[in-house]
This record gives sequence, C-alpha cells and structure tokens, in this order.
Amino acid sequence: MLSLTIANDSNQSLQNQHRMSEKSQTASQISSHCHSSKIEPKEVFVFCLNLAISALRSGIEFIYENSAALVLTAVILAALYVLYKSYWSPLIYVKELTEVGFEHITNGKDRAMHITRSQSAKQLGNKLPPPYPNGWFAIAESRDLKIGKVLAVDALGLNLCVYRGEDGVARCVDAYCPHLGANLAIGGTVCGNCIQCPFHQWRFGSDGSCVSIPGVETVPKGISIKTWTTMELDGAVWLWYDAEGREPLWTVPEASETKNWSFRGRNEFMINAHIQEIPENGADIAHLNAIHSTSLLTSIGEKFPALHDIIGRHIWTATWSRDKDEHVATVDIVQKYLIMKFDAFPTKVKVKQIGPGHVRLRFDCPLGPVLISQSVTPMGALLQKVVNRIFSPAYNAPLAAFMVLAEAFQLKRDVAIWNSKRYVSAPAYVKTDKTIRAFRTWFLQFYSENSVPLRLALQNPLDW
Repeated sequence: MLSLTIANDSNQSLQNQHRMSEKSQTASQISSHCHSSKIEPKEVFVFCLNLAISALRSGIEFIYENSAALVLTAVILAALYVLYKSYWSPLIYVKELTEVGFEHITNGKDRAMHITRSQSAKQLGNKLPPPYPNGWFAIAESRDLKIGKVLAVDALGLNLCVYRGEDGVARCVDAYCPHLGANLAIGGTVCGNCIQCPFHQWRFGSDGSCVSIPGVETVPKGISIKTWTTMELDGAVWLWYDAEGREPLWTVPEASETKNWSFRGRNEFMINAHIQEIPENGADIAHLNAIHSTSLLTSIGEKFPALHDIIGRHIWTATWSRDKDEHVATVDIVQKYLIMKFDAFPTKVKVKQIGPGHVRLRFDCPLGPVLISQSVTPMGALLQKVVNRIFSPAYNAPLAAFMVLAEAFQLKRDVAIWNSKRYVSAPAYVKTDKTIRAFRTWFLQFYSENSVPLRLALQNPLDW
C-alpha cells in the first residue's frame, strides 16, 4: 500500500515537471517571436486608415438607411428652436463699433490699432450741426431695469444714474452726489423710491432733494441733485433732453401695437457718425435701391448680377413728408421682392420719425404685421447707439424673430457707410435729393440757441 502511494506521488511529480517544461518552452517561443517580429509604422498607418474607412463607410450606410428619420429629426429640432426663440427667448443681436465697416483693414495682431487710427484719421466734414439735439432719447432697456436696479449711463455729454424704485417707476438723476462727488450709479442703492449714495449713504428722493443724512437729525435745505424727465414706452426708458432746460415740448403716445403685442427681440449697433445722418436715411429715397436692392438672404447678387432674377431682389418706392405734428415726419414705403417678374413678398411700411431719436416702423406683409421701434441715442459727440426693438402678434412671432436678423442685415449695409463717411453740409443736390433738403430744413427745429457746438462737445468727449 505504501509503495503504491509513493509511486503515485512520483508520477504526479513527473507530470508537473513536464507541464512546467512545456510552459517554459512556450514562453520562450513567444518571447523569441516578439523579438523577431517588429511592427512597422507603415503597418500601423494602414491599420488606422482601414479602421477610419470602415467607420466612414458604416456612418454613410447608417445615414443612407435612416435618412428619412434623420431629416425629420433635424426639421423638428429646427422648428422647436425657432419656436423657442420666437416665444420664450427673444433674439438679441449686437454689433460693436469695430465689427461693421472695417473689413478693408486686414487681420493681424495690430488690427485694433489700425482701426483706431482709421477712425481718428477720418475727416469729420465742415459745419457739422450740434451733436445733441433736443428731444426724447432712449437711455435704458426696460427689461434690464428691474425694481431696485441701478444703471450707469453715459450719453448726451452727461453722466447719468438710472434706477427703478419700489413703486416700479424708472427715474434718472445726475450721477454725482453733491456732497463729495461719488457716482450714485456705481455702488449706489435703491431705498424705497430714493437713491442712496455709496460713499456716505446720503439719500435723495424722487424729486432730487436730500431726505436723509446719517448722523444728522435735520437735513439742511437746498441740498439736491438734478432730476431728468423720463417716460417709459416701446420697451425702453426715455429721457427728455433740452439745451434750454425747457419741459418736454411734446409727448409720445403709447403705440397700440406695443400695448397689445409682445416683444420678439432686438438688434443693436454702435455707429461712428453724427446723429442727423441716421434719420436722414429715411429721406434719402435714392439710397434704397442703391444699397438695399440685393436680397437680404444672400449678397451673391452683388458679385453676379445675373442671379438677381433667380434669387430675387428688393425694389423700393418711397415718399417723405412732414406730419401735421411739427416734430413728426412720415415715410411711406412700398417694397417688392421680385423673383423673375413675380412679386414674392409685397410689403408696405409706414414710418414715423418722432423727433430726432425715435422712429416707429409698421410693416404689413402677407404673413401679418410687425412693429419696429427704433431709438438713436448719442453716446458721445459722434458715437450713436441704434437699437431696433421688434413687436408682433402671437400668431406670427416666427416672422418677427426673423425680422430681428433681416432688419439687422439691411442696416449693416448703412452702418458700413456711416462708419467711414464724412458729413457734407452743402451737398451737390440733384432732383432725386429734394427730400434730403426738406429733411434738413425740418430737422433744424431740434437745435436751439444753447445747443452745445461740436467743437466744445469734442473737448470733453465721453467716448475717449
């Protein structure tokens, strides 16, 4: 029995040694093979290339087999995005001063310097009118001025503090505290309907008078800050500016469209020009077909005029006239969008120029009406902020959202010219320019004896 056990143990030991020998030989062979077979870079490249081609082929096959579903998904996502931007998240389109009209300056690390030099070298022209006419000017967006919010605004040669009190009324005062000159708009706080100075916490009421000084029981008489007359309509807060210090010479009624329709978005431009140049565009009938004829959908027609009949082009007719209210002018515009000889999108536009800095454009087209409220505000002597706010009924909100971009694309063509042109006080008028002459005569009413001349305004500019 004992001998049998010893024999079994001996056999088991021999088998284990045999297996270990085989494993050692196998490992040796593998090691020898790895050392002998070196992977070439060319083989790696071919393998990766085959893998990429295989993945591309699989992707193409997937798209081909599911093309209908993918197209439908893309259409649904695009429609949902358009609806979202139309009804819940109004489109905001903003272009800064150097983004339009400086395409002739090549890209490079010094491009900003070259743009600044180009602006500085631009000739202003001669006999420019005063840069700050009398009228209503938008100084803040209503949507940006929540209850208790304070905004710093530099416009019309002024530093202003705009705030909204707890009663919901938007107010505007001079920015500087009469105590030691702290800027109320930078660090100041709203307390009820008062604005509180960030430096020593003096409070000024809605009429500008000081109503509270910490540590002082009775506020001395005569301490106050200047208040500015404001109104709020068309989605903006407007300030009355008058070089003679007069109360508003006119008021602007609320438009029924802005009262009953909804805000759909806005576009905004900064422009290097005199303020008069911008509303004068409405009276410059000849420029409409000169620079606004090319389709707003694409500018390829400028390079290949033969394509105009295929992709379509705008044809404009317009008339400019004074309104029965002296401070209002009217432009009636008819626009045709011709593809071949077919008017694909007839549109009528009624434009009301209300004073020097406020325009309302009512568009009527086959897809329904749209209202654009435009404001032109002098941020400096020759720096204008132009904002177009778009309103429409609910049923054609997507059209209004499209108009945010469409109006911006058309306006960019004007901005590119304004940013590089100079003011000509005595143009070489031709017959088609008679409305420009009439406009300039009409616009003279917004300047007065104490209007700040351009020379003085440029000595202390806000846009330095």
